[in-house]
Amino acid sequence: TSKATKPAAPADVQATESIKQEAGCVWFPNSAYKTAQAINDFRTEDLPLMIFANWRGFSGGQRDMFEEVLKYGSLIVDGFVAYEQPVFVFIPPYAEIRGGAWVVLDASINANVMEMYATSESARGGVLEANGTAAVKYRQKDLIKTMNRIDEKLKALNQKLSLTTDDNELKSIQAEIANRQKILLPVYEQVAVQFCELHDTPGRMKAVGVIENEIDWKGARSYFFWRLRRKLAEFDLRKKITDAGNVGRGTTALSPLDASKFIQQLFNETSGLSPEMWNDDKKMLAWMAEKNEFLEQKVVELTKANVAQEVFEVMVAGGNTGLIGSAGIVDGITRAISVLPSEEREKLKKSIMDALQL
Repeated sequence: TSKATKPAAPADVQATESIKQEAGCVWFPNSAYKTAQAINDFRTEDLPLMIFANWRGFSGGQRDMFEEVLKYGSLIVDGFVAYEQPVFVFIPPYAEIRGGAWVVLDASINANVMEMYATSESARGGVLEANGTAAVKYRQKDLIKTMNRIDEKLKALNQKLSLTTDDNELKSIQAEIANRQKILLPVYEQVAVQFCELHDTPGRMKAVGVIENEIDWKGARSYFFWRLRRKLAEFDLRKKITDAGNVGRGTTALSPLDASKFIQQLFNETSGLSPEMWNDDKKMLAWMAEKNEFLEQKVVELTKANVAQEVFEVMVAGGNTGLIGSAGIVDGITRAISVLPSEEREKLKKSIMDALQL
C-alpha cells in the first residue's frame, strides 16, 4: 500500500491536503497513465519492451472512475497497438495477472509483436481469482451435490433416508446429514478453490494458447536473451518481406504474421531441419546466418514478382485504364533510360529486347 498526496491549492484558503491510500499491484489513474507513458517512450525510441507483470487489475472506485481510470487504461492498449518492436509480457514467480490487467496485457492486442510467458508452477493468470471463480461457479448447493455424490457416509445416510418411513427417524437422519454436510463444507470449499486455481496455472494457460511457453525462473535470463536476438533478426527480415509488397495498387503486401509464416515455410523446406526446430531460437538464428544470401535473394525475387504483377495488372486492366497505364509504363521506362548511365542503359535495352525476343 502506498500514499498518494494531493497538496492543497495555495489560492484557496478552504482547501486542504488530500491523502489517499492506494493498494499495491493495482492500477490507479496516475499509475495507469505512467505505464502508458513509459510504453510510448519505449515505442518512440524504437526499443524492444519487457514487462514483468504483477497486477490485479484497475481500481474501480467512484473517485477513480471520475478521474478517468478507464481512459488511462485504454492508453496502455493504444501503446501496444502501435508498437512495432518485440514485446514480452512475463509473469515472474508468485506473481499474477487478474481482472482488467489481463485485458490490457493480452498478447492478442497486437499479435504481430506481443508474446506472453509465465514462470513454471508459481505464476498465475486469469480474469477472476480462484476464490471469485469458486464463489460464482461452485456455490454451496453445488458443493452439497458433490458431497452427496462422493462421500460414502452421506451416500449411506441418503439411502437410509429414502427407505425410512418413521417421522422421528426421518428427522434424526436429516439432522445427521445436515451435520455431516456442515463438517465437510469447509474442506470442499478449499478443494473447489484449488480446483479453480488449476485453471490459472501456466500449464493450463499454455494449453489454451494464451501464453507462448512456461519459463523456468533460473533460466529466464538466458531464454529471453536468445528469444530477443531471434525476434530482432526475424522482425528485420519480415519487414523487408512486407516492404516488397508495397509497389502499387495491384499487389497486397503480406501482413507481419504472414511474413513470419513465409519465413517458417522457407525454414521447414531446408533439408536437415524439422518443423519442431522452428521454436529453437539458437537453431533459427544459426539458420538465418547460414542462409543470409539465400534469404536476401528470396526478398529480391518477391519484390520482382510483385513489380511484375503490378505491371501486368495495369496493362491488362482494359479500357482507358489499360491504355493510360500502358502509356505510363512506356513513359516511365523512357524517362528512366534517359537518365541512366550509358552502360546501364545498354544493359536495360538488351534485357528488354531479349525478353520481348526482338
